[in-house]
Amino acid sequence: MSSKSVALSVLACASGAAALSAGRGFLSMDAEMQPQRVAKTLMRVEDEWSAQALCSISSDAAEECSIAASSFQKSCSAIASSVVRASSGQRENVVEYMNDVCTEMEKQDRHRARCVEFGQLIAGAMKEDSYENREHFDVSSLCTRLWTRLTKEEAAGMAQQHAQEAKAAATEKSAEEAADAEEAKRHVQEQAKVEAASKQAEAEAKVAEEAEAKAKTEEEAANALEQKAKEQKVAEAKTEEEAAKALEQKAKEQKVADEKKAKEQTAKHEDASVAAEANATSAEAEQIAVVVKKVAVPVNATVAVVNATVAVVPANATVAVANATVAVVPTKATVAVAKATVAVANKTF
Repeated sequence: MSSKSVALSVLACASGAAALSAGRGFLSMDAEMQPQRVAKTLMRVEDEWSAQALCSISSDAAEECSIAASSFQKSCSAIASSVVRASSGQRENVVEYMNDVCTEMEKQDRHRARCVEFGQLIAGAMKEDSYENREHFDVSSLCTRLWTRLTKEEAAGMAQQHAQEAKAAATEKSAEEAADAEEAKRHVQEQAKVEAASKQAEAEAKVAEEAEAKAKTEEEAANALEQKAKEQKVAEAKTEEEAAKALEQKAKEQKVADEKKAKEQTAKHEDASVAAEANATSAEAEQIAVVVKKVAVPVNATVAVVNATVAVVPANATVAVANATVAVVPTKATVAVAKATVAVANKTF
């Protein structure tokens, strides 16, 4: 609650404290003076006094707090004076009654302590003379002492509260700073993880790229080797084909040359044979001519050799022996006429 609100509550409830001082015999059986009811009223009044003391020491005290001390004096004086007068100035009566009232605050430790303190102050300020107490009781000094204690307690409480609040604030700040530091640390770690992952990805990409480039280079080299092998194979096949064609052409040329040579040799042999046969025929003709000269020709002979002249001519030429015609044929042909003549001559002889 703020100081201003406390001050307003104090001023608004001031009549409650005055109500406690009204009336009749303090130790009577009047319902208003029953310890239980008085304890409840006194607890409310103590709260007002604490609020007034807190209001007076607050640094941001509102204007209403300037009358807190005087309001407390009036309330405290009224209550203390009522208690003393109602007890007929008898100290023991005050002690007994205040004990009864404070006992009703058994579960309210702070209020009970204030109640006991208030009772002790009243009893301590009373004199042995009951009349003097009834007529000349120094309530002002009593309330001043109580006010001093209240302000000190509230100041201590405020300081403690401020310390607790400061501690809580420091703890909260420390927690926030720790959380911020942890968050910053986590962020740095996450950033480091991201960077590491990025570097790892880059490294893997580079390795993959290098592997791909290497594979491409190897593939290109393999393709080049394959192409070269194909070209070499084609070249070899072409060379072999050309060589085969050259060999075939050479073989053909050799065959033609051989055939030509064979023909030439054959022709040469045939010419030689023809010449030989011609020579043989010529010789035989000479022999026949000799024989014919020696042998008489029978009557009706088929062949008459008279002054026969045998001429050797080339193949297919005509040999005229006397009036007979002898055909000379190519190599290995039979000279019929000559042989026939020889045969006839042989038979004759």
